[in-house]
Amino acid sequence: MSLISLLANSAVGAKAEELTGRLFLQIAVILCVTQMVVRLSRRFLGQTDVAGEILAGIVLGPSLFGALMPSVSARLFHASTSPIFVGLAQLALVLLMFQIGMEFRFGASLGSSKRTVTVISVTGILFPFVLGYCAAPWFHAAMAEPRPSLLGFRLFFATAMSITAIPILGRIFMELGLSHTRTAALTIGAAALDDICGWLLLGAISAIVTANFSLSNLSVRLFALVAFVWFVFGVIGKPLARFIVAQIRRSGSLTADILALILVVLLTAAMITSHIGVFAIIGGFIIGVAFHEEREIGEEWTRRVSPLVNTLLLPLFFTYTGLRTDIGTLSNKTAWLQCALVCSIAFIGKLGGAYVAARACGEAHRQALTIGVCMNTRALMELIALNIGYDLGVLPRQMYTMLVIMALVSTYMATPLIRWLMAGERRPVHQPAGRPDSTYLRDVG
Repeated sequence: MSLISLLANSAVGAKAEELTGRLFLQIAVILCVTQMVVRLSRRFLGQTDVAGEILAGIVLGPSLFGALMPSVSARLFHASTSPIFVGLAQLALVLLMFQIGMEFRFGASLGSSKRTVTVISVTGILFPFVLGYCAAPWFHAAMAEPRPSLLGFRLFFATAMSITAIPILGRIFMELGLSHTRTAALTIGAAALDDICGWLLLGAISAIVTANFSLSNLSVRLFALVAFVWFVFGVIGKPLARFIVAQIRRSGSLTADILALILVVLLTAAMITSHIGVFAIIGGFIIGVAFHEEREIGEEWTRRVSPLVNTLLLPLFFTYTGLRTDIGTLSNKTAWLQCALVCSIAFIGKLGGAYVAARACGEAHRQALTIGVCMNTRALMELIALNIGYDLGVLPRQMYTMLVIMALVSTYMATPLIRWLMAGERRPVHQPAGRPDSTYLRDVG
């Protein structure tokens, strides 16, 4: 075998080096553009870092960069790196969900508010789903031929109206210094239940569209999820968390072997929930909540791991999603009017439904409005659901783009409204002496 053939077929050969070079160039460009957009978004739009990161992903996709320089974009984001991007994107979300689960003090903040969380969650998914299901036929009739099946479109459109972006919502609360508040705990609790129901609903609807729906399969998924949650919280969660804390105290920090243990547990949980059918990120969130009472784990995670997740992995996920989004498909005034109507229906259903539910549970007007705004935040969780509908052929490209715009608008309106509605509850920029707290985060507002 010649030297060239050996090099081409080896693990560190020419093909591997070419792929590595492309990947490293992509990451460098993504990080540079992300930091630029984040700074501009924060300074001129008053947004948190995460909102700027979302916009950076769209800027790097076909909506802007791909439209202005299509050949350069095609060479930069070569198809050969796509599988790597998928893996890194999912890893980013799993780590972020674990981080979010640890950062919120559910027990201390909720108290006897489980009923409020449940009512907000159920209303927050049921009301927009019904509204979207009833409005979908009008949009379907306005579509150009060939149209998807009406039932499949109605189900996916209704689901798109019901999604809440818990990872992005959690990042917004943390970046604004509001993760300690009761409103944040109520909202994250309701959004978590919302997402679990939403993903189960999405799985069921996907099965219906593909003609593989089975009530017995759905029942097995629900039973498996309940069993897993019981096992984590009732059997392994607390002993494992206490063991990790003991090791941290003994070593004085989060050592490499303990970090490896946490990652193994976290990725195993993500794998289990993925196989159950509620997606890997839910596993990360469940483990995070199981560990959240042991604040030392959260403090060490924030110090050792969070900077890498927030700085490197999440921008890759945002860019991966942005590469699949093309705002340029809306080419006339009628399409933009339909897009505005889609946004109106989505906001009335989600924001209005959550607000009414919160008020019915006794929350004050300002808190109920904040909860409504938070539950209306969709962002990339919405885009994940939309990509499934698009891949199944039930969301035409133009409607897909309208729903993407709706998700972005709901995210960008959330930060300034939350900042204004909760101005009196934000933590100061600097942490007072003697109060170590992993939820004590930099105020980027």
